[in-house]
Amino acid sequence: MGLMESIRNYFSTPSSLEEGVKERWKAFDDGTYRDLSRDHDEIAWRAGGGWFESWFQGLEQRTGQSLGRRLAHAAVEHEEYMMESGGWDAPSGRDLASWSRTILRWETSGFGRFRILEDGDETRIVVEQPASGPICSGLITAAWEGATSKRHRFLWSESAGEGLVITLTQDAAQIPGPKPLSPAWNDQSSGVGTMAESNDEMWLDLRSDSPGQWSIMGERMMFLPRDLILRFEEYCLPYLDGISEGRVEDYAWKGLDEKRSAWWTAAADSARERFVAEGHHVLVRDSSDWGSIARRHLSYHGLGGIESMKQIDNHGGVILGFSTVFHPAIASGVLLGCWERAYGRNGRASINFEGGRVTLDLLSSREIAA
Repeated sequence: MGLMESIRNYFSTPSSLEEGVKERWKAFDDGTYRDLSRDHDEIAWRAGGGWFESWFQGLEQRTGQSLGRRLAHAAVEHEEYMMESGGWDAPSGRDLASWSRTILRWETSGFGRFRILEDGDETRIVVEQPASGPICSGLITAAWEGATSKRHRFLWSESAGEGLVITLTQDAAQIPGPKPLSPAWNDQSSGVGTMAESNDEMWLDLRSDSPGQWSIMGERMMFLPRDLILRFEEYCLPYLDGISEGRVEDYAWKGLDEKRSAWWTAAADSARERFVAEGHHVLVRDSSDWGSIARRHLSYHGLGGIESMKQIDNHGGVILGFSTVFHPAIASGVLLGCWERAYGRNGRASINFEGGRVTLDLLSSREIAA
């Protein structure tokens, strides 16, 4: 029996939600989490629900656009791609209680728990304790389409009393299936890294709060596959028309076109702002400290790891080389936030792609006299 088959058999009868989460998502020594319940070597971001929502709102503010619908469609496309490509089985039939594998994937991802409200001319499904309204709406829509083999239009509404309600209406439109999507940078993650020896340390104080909801150190968490975030980025790009607010001048992305650079800047600056607002204490005595800083603030969340550090000036300037990175914009924003917390002044970040590696330059945003 192979590893993947063993994992799938385990997921048929997990002893507890906590054990199911830990067995499905494994931390690797390159700073990533990987989903061992499927064949795809996909990395994922272990994001706090509040952190992600704040980051998403910051992205909307900086782009001057409402992005919920685009995030939902990215979730639809991601889930459909996973089902079509063999990443996991599609549910079957209109009885949601029979979707045992889908329910377990939702619970171990931290997305919430769903049930059907009505199934007539329109189908209404409610998600209790949703991790993200747009993401959960998209995932449910794709699963329902897979189960019924029919396309559907979908709308969602969310309230404290009813939860998240997704309304699905059958649609005769013929929409081609999603295609594979590769990162805009050289992907270093495929086949890189071995399972970290300290997996248990990544799960301290993991608790099941309710079906489909779990937390670490009191913070609700969820796993977001990189494919979903990349598809969200692609849905946003055609409509971008610059950045309406934020520190545009403090970011540089070598080799990217104007629209992608704008999205990366908005994503990075929102991540930086969110990190700084948390008030972390960051101490940098010399460049070697960046290894432990990255482990704490990147690798712990699956955002990647760094393998090289080089001081480039006497004012905190450093070049960091990634071993693997979930997304350079999000990771750069977090590390720039670390730099600003350490030095107490604004910094700037520059990403370069050289020799098959991603490197990040962190410098003071203003020149400092010697």
